[in-house]
Amino acid sequence: MIKKKGTVYRLETPATTLVLKADTAQILYYGKKLVSADWCEALRSSPCRLFSEYGQGDFNEQSVLLVNADGGFSTNFVYSKSKILAEKPVLENLPSSYGESKTLELKYVDATKVALYLYYTVFEDTDAIAVSAKIVNGAKKEIHIKKLASVQAELTGRFEFITFNGAWARERRKNARAVCGGTFVNESRAGASSHAHNPFVMAKGEKGVFGFHLLYSGNHKESMTEYDGVTRVIAGINDFMFDWTLGAGEEFCAPEAAMCYAETEDALSRQMHAFAAEHVVRGKWKKRERPVLVNSWEGAYFDFNADSVVEMAKVSKDLGAELFVLDDGWFGRRNDDTSSLGDWSDNVEKLGCTLAELAERVRGCGLKFGIWIEPEMISEESELFRSRPAYAMRVPGRTPVRLRNQLALNMADEKVQNFVVRTVSDVISRCGASYVKWDYNRMLTDCFGKGVAAGEYFHRYMLGVYKVISKVVKRFPFVLFEGCAGGGARFDLGMMSYFPQIWTSDNTDARDRLQIQDGSSYGYPQSVMGAHVSASPNHQSGDSHPLETRFNVACGGLLGYELDVRKLSEKDKKTVAAQISFYKEHRKLLQFGNFYRLGDSFGGDYGGFISVSPDRGAAIAVIAAEKRTNVPPPRVAFKGLNPAYVYEVTARRQENYENNLSFTAGGDVLMCGELFFPDFYDDASARENSGCMYTRMFLIKKQKNL
Repeated sequence: MIKKKGTVYRLETPATTLVLKADTAQILYYGKKLVSADWCEALRSSPCRLFSEYGQGDFNEQSVLLVNADGGFSTNFVYSKSKILAEKPVLENLPSSYGESKTLELKYVDATKVALYLYYTVFEDTDAIAVSAKIVNGAKKEIHIKKLASVQAELTGRFEFITFNGAWARERRKNARAVCGGTFVNESRAGASSHAHNPFVMAKGEKGVFGFHLLYSGNHKESMTEYDGVTRVIAGINDFMFDWTLGAGEEFCAPEAAMCYAETEDALSRQMHAFAAEHVVRGKWKKRERPVLVNSWEGAYFDFNADSVVEMAKVSKDLGAELFVLDDGWFGRRNDDTSSLGDWSDNVEKLGCTLAELAERVRGCGLKFGIWIEPEMISEESELFRSRPAYAMRVPGRTPVRLRNQLALNMADEKVQNFVVRTVSDVISRCGASYVKWDYNRMLTDCFGKGVAAGEYFHRYMLGVYKVISKVVKRFPFVLFEGCAGGGARFDLGMMSYFPQIWTSDNTDARDRLQIQDGSSYGYPQSVMGAHVSASPNHQSGDSHPLETRFNVACGGLLGYELDVRKLSEKDKKTVAAQISFYKEHRKLLQFGNFYRLGDSFGGDYGGFISVSPDRGAAIAVIAAEKRTNVPPPRVAFKGLNPAYVYEVTARRQENYENNLSFTAGGDVLMCGELFFPDFYDDASARENSGCMYTRMFLIKKQKNL
């Protein structure tokens, strides 16, 4: 809902209020919902601005920076008009949110006739507000955009800047820094949203928590600056190597961002989850339960043929899996990572048959068939490179940087885009894939494309990727697509606008995954997180964990298995079959329940999660802790339950625990923080594993009202 009094607008969400003064471009209030009808007179002025520019005495980080036709940087955007739109404007070739909504459009014009548009969209069912910005060049000559942020929000008071950082195999670790006396930056310059710095950030202060989420998969930048009692938050495309030429009459749209206020981190996460699940993820798989899959990668790597794949598929079916995914190595002459990217023809010599024939044999086992592909990359040892070397991204006269023995395709080139659409479509069509894992295993270094201005390349690459993915997804609406980028290097709402799930990390170690999934959950729902049970010892960490622990942690996302199922002992096969059966029975609750983090996996006594049904009548919780010498198990608090209900709590039967714990308690007791499980460390398999993490899963069901 959007209300207007003069040039003051009040934007209402279910639990928050945003008050803007259009003519002075001020934020008069943003926070907990105001219920009073007398709001306009009291909220007259504020130091908090909607945008910032160079040349008006503001020497902090700015949201807008242009080079005018006269060569100067100064602008002075003055209020022109504002209006409420019944429909959300379309962002051409960019990912964006969708759904029934109202949008406020604000227009500001410089003396050069260059116009700045700001858009604020509110939805009836979420507290997240979609924000975007646009520059329209009304001048007679071209200008250059050096920076156009998607959102600026100035907040009163002091804040912590909370970011989610890491690297390959340890993505999205939570970090908090007090913002004072300067500018703090979270950014990616890698050509992707990156393993290192996710484009979701939070500002936490005494009044609550503000979240800022960029719907973009390329270079991004989020900054917080504290000055004169105000904290300025800016989020958008990174201005690193950015210089966009805008001709007379042309317009440039910045990617969309979402901002949200809540009183606590948990409450903010629930709103971000709802926004992503309802207004970002789309298509057939938006609310559909995801299949339990077995992926061939860590079970076989490049060493397989059709017969061995079918053997794995038969065992997978016996265990209860629903989908078998053939990962890297099925195409060209691909027997290691040095060749064949771009040659998406069947490796008949290796397989012993065509891909279509293999897919049919897998389906004959009673499973759906999925395929891995890395469409944005090219190997120099490939027929594609030999026949079309200009398709590769390279700087003329320079030796290219090779990462994972491969180059990137020049996705800013329309001919390359068309090639990728054709080849991906052909692969899906000829094997009848029900699932596609779309990978991207290197970052961008040799950023060059003939005819593309250097300062536009990164963004034009990303626009090309979105154009390709959009075409492919529309062509195959019933295929389940899972994004991947060497694990979680493009784990962002931009990709989730096209792919309903993303591979969270290449690291499948249970201890590491608990933290990776915990950090991811601050801004993203569990319904988008690919999570697999893999072999022990783990191939990334070398650590060992019980099979039950690996399953419990993987239930925090979308369950899959990534190991050679043929090598499982008969005992382990029975365990896996029981796990899959349990997961299917409770899949809807685990994948789409209201998700809460438990404890603190980043250094607390315990970590974990709980997924609660919308009516709070059922929940599943996982508690994880590491044993310390002569220290008792932690005292635990569940979340999200109804304090007025009495619940039955039952520990899931695990092969590594003898005690089948069961008891009843009120919801208030379960959430009080004093739950104690004295046998928590009685894992019978602990000595078989290297410093294993202990986990228990609990089923919680309502018995009656108090």
